[in-house]
Amino acid sequence: MAAMKRPAPGFGKPGSIDPARLMKLPLAMQAEGIRLLFEMGLSMSQVKKCVGLSAGTIDLILQKAKPFTRGGDVNVVAEGM
Repeated sequence: MAAMKRPAPGFGKPGSIDPARLMKLPLAMQAEGIRLLFEMGLSMSQVKKCVGLSAGTIDLILQKAKPFTRGGDVNVVAEGM
């Protein structure tokens, strides 16, 4: 009997963030992925385990990276347009 293949965690689940792929993204998107893990309710130790980084490196990424925005996006309400 062949080994059963486990399905990958779905989108929006902590296990769905792949550390190798996350670190290939631009810094702003790395920070966004880390912020999403915290929004999912994970503690710092759980986030460290998920992304394979130290707490200091995680803090550094979050401090250095500006929130991700797509080019050309305008918040009409905030800009008063």
